[in-house]
Amino acid sequence: MTCYFAFPSSDALRDSSLTLLENFERGAREPQNTLFIRVAQLFADEVVDMLLLNLVRGSETPHSSASVIESFAGLIKTTVHGLIKQLLSKMSNDEMRPLSTVIAERRLTLTQDGTEKDYICFIMPPDFYARFKSVLEQGIKGERHSDELLACMETFSEMAHEAFYEESIRPLKLGFIGRKLTDVGGAAMRKGATSANRRLVPGLAGQELIDFCTYFHGFMLEA
Repeated sequence: MTCYFAFPSSDALRDSSLTLLENFERGAREPQNTLFIRVAQLFADEVVDMLLLNLVRGSETPHSSASVIESFAGLIKTTVHGLIKQLLSKMSNDEMRPLSTVIAERRLTLTQDGTEKDYICFIMPPDFYARFKSVLEQGIKGERHSDELLACMETFSEMAHEAFYEESIRPLKLGFIGRKLTDVGGAAMRKGATSANRRLVPGLAGQELIDFCTYFHGFMLEA
């Protein structure tokens, strides 16, 4: 069994991703920049929505730190959308091809109840998966372990950043300016994640804690 953090992909992202991957597989000669930018921006938006915005939008109890989360989410979307457009708009298909492999690796298709379902995912080490799942399950019961939950969220945030950002950038051959842009963007996101976790998690209690832990526990998947 493999341990994943995985959440459902939208139909728009699934369909555009499959079209892009098929185009590269068949060696399409027409430029893929426009489609690739669309896929990358949809991907970024859905990651941000699932990791941050839906957490406060769908909660039964308004989070006291909702404004912090929404500001951080807006910063990420603005930063990443700009980077995507700047980096991909002038690249050739051959230059973008390695990045298509990363997109394929972030997809997971499972058959459940006879229906294929597409997910966005990354693999988690089994020991951390068990630790993270345990503290989330305790939180669902209303048991408050703030230090452990914060430690797990900071580790999880770093894993998500590596999987969804760093691994996407690494295959690209960037010049000095491109590398600087991605470094600055990555540093801003790491700083924002740290700030959001440290302002949100220690204050979670009662229904807010239950909502938070229930939300993230729903994306823990073994397959």
